Amino acid sequence: MVSWATLQTILFLFGPILIPKLIAVFRSLNIRKAPTRALDHRTKFSLNILALATLLALISSAPFFQSENLLKATGARLLLTPNDVLLHRVETLRSRQGQGGLSGDDALLLNMLRTREGRLLYATYGPRPLTECTWCSISDPTSYLYYSAPTIAAPHVLNIIILGVVTSSLSSRVMRSFRIAATVSGLGVALAEFIFLYSHDFLGNTQATTLTDIDWYHWRLLTYRGLAIAIVDCLLGIVAYLSATGRYGPDETSDLERIEAISKTLDVGLSQVRTSLFVKSTTTRNESSMGTASEFWRVEAANRRNVASQLEDTKNQVLERVNLDSINDEAFKFTSSLVDAITASKSPTHPLQ
Repeated sequence: MVSWATLQTILFLFGPILIPKLIAVFRSLNIRKAPTRALDHRTKFSLNILALATLLALISSAPFFQSENLLKATGARLLLTPNDVLLHRVETLRSRQGQGGLSGDDALLLNMLRTREGRLLYATYGPRPLTECTWCSISDPTSYLYYSAPTIAAPHVLNIIILGVVTSSLSSRVMRSFRIAATVSGLGVALAEFIFLYSHDFLGNTQATTLTDIDWYHWRLLTYRGLAIAIVDCLLGIVAYLSATGRYGPDETSDLERIEAISKTLDVGLSQVRTSLFVKSTTTRNESSMGTASEFWRVEAANRRNVASQLEDTKNQVLERVNLDSINDEAFKFTSSLVDAITASKSPTHPLQ
């Protein structure tokens, strides 16, 4: 697996180039500003399942839920701590934990850790293959990988089943559209873990002299597995939520749904027109209603005429009270005097002879 130092170097070299491109790609995504849609019940249920799966994957990546690292718990160095010292430390650890002595698994594990190859395989595959596999051999390290394959595949299979359920026909149409992407992502994470474990050189810890130099590959891979599954489920949930609410992706409204929406709008308008015609027809046929309606419109027309005449009378009264000719004459005189004053102030003064 790529070391953290290598990742830092890659990020330092290519980060300034890739980050602006990623930002540009993100800005170019089809994120619409159209009115959002409400989530339906099936989409909410699928998103809740994805949220729960993401939380469980994150919890599984914590060291508390992983198998015990006996060498790390006792502070032993991988290849330099003698067997008798390791045995004494394990007995002391078990007594502190309230156990009477070494368990059967502890005895089997300590027996496997007596050899150099056994300790190297322990750092790569963990304690279970070394204590449970009866047909594995230290001379064939790949046999421990074959034995660990079902245990490694179990969480990935469970995650793929969850992804299949949330994108199945039981879910909404938006979730079903991500079925292929979700399945490929789940299979990709599982395949990546097998490739990393198969290509790992378990002899890399032969140069480790201190505790910080030891690569506990098995436990590191457990952490990365939980984080990778959580990232896949979280990204699927985010994209599905944005698509279901209409914030991202193409418009999910089909032609049939659009036709149905237009038909409903036309039906509503037609019903309103029919209601208006029915009311008008009923009013016309009923003499009392017809008389009431005619009286209403007659009074309404009279009121409008009265308002218009009042406005005209008010306008005439204002014009009679105000003499526009005198106002224009006064304005002209004021302007002329102001212009004369400005001209006189700017005229040049003659010096005394």
